[in-house]
Amino acid sequence: MSVATAPLKLTFPIVGAQWLAAHLTAPNLIVLDASVGDFAGASEGIPGARAFDIDGQFSASQGVHTMLSAPEFEDRARALGINKDSALVVYDRQGMFSAARGWFMFVAMGFDNVAVLDGGLPAWVEAGYQQLPLDRGPFVPGSFLAEDREIFVDALTTKAMAGHDSAQVIDARSAERFAGKAPEPRPGLRAGHIPGSVNLPFTSLLDERGRFRQPDEVKRAVDEVADGKELLIFTCGSGVTACVDALAAYVSGYQQIAVYDGSWAEYGAEDPAGVRPVER
Repeated sequence: MSVATAPLKLTFPIVGAQWLAAHLTAPNLIVLDASVGDFAGASEGIPGARAFDIDGQFSASQGVHTMLSAPEFEDRARALGINKDSALVVYDRQGMFSAARGWFMFVAMGFDNVAVLDGGLPAWVEAGYQQLPLDRGPFVPGSFLAEDREIFVDALTTKAMAGHDSAQVIDARSAERFAGKAPEPRPGLRAGHIPGSVNLPFTSLLDERGRFRQPDEVKRAVDEVADGKELLIFTCGSGVTACVDALAAYVSGYQQIAVYDGSWAEYGAEDPAGVRPVER
């Protein structure tokens, strides 16, 4: 296994376990654990990875994942020891679920030297790398700089763009939830989807091992729902798995990508005024 001593410049937003193992000694590498829910509290992980707490510290509200302001994000990223010249690899313990949310948050803050570990912790363990050293001891506050690219959008923008000639709203939830045939995991939410939106379940982009399918398969799936539109807005239950779809679109060559931050947790809430219509 090679030993990386030069600073890393990531050229692709997805890396494999073998690549990460070969670059653990790069001086600017930081591995972030972006697990959510019960997986965030699991004891097993990549040793030395820093917790990127999407459920709490890196969310503007409790219970629903919402993006911080640029100054807040900058402060909290610096507190994790992240520098403006860091190379970040984000993973989650579930496999391929919430790590892409971490990737998209950094991209939204103007930072591109970041990638997702394909297959997450299961892929790392399967490859036999769980004992590799990574822990570099205590870290000092970093020099990270955030600049909001405004690629998180709100409910009004998403509703207006659904069915627009130049935009496509793509829902990453399951087909059953999209159709309103399965209950929502969060209580009190209506069933269905945003009128004019289309469905691309994030799980359909992954193989049986929980890793991204071959690039041509992923591109074909994205192209089919994008339907030639330039702007793609992704949504899901709370803005997490929408970022898996967004990552798939990015590696498939799409440039105008946004995520509806509130997603169904906001849009599907009770709406007595009728400003957020639902379709089944």
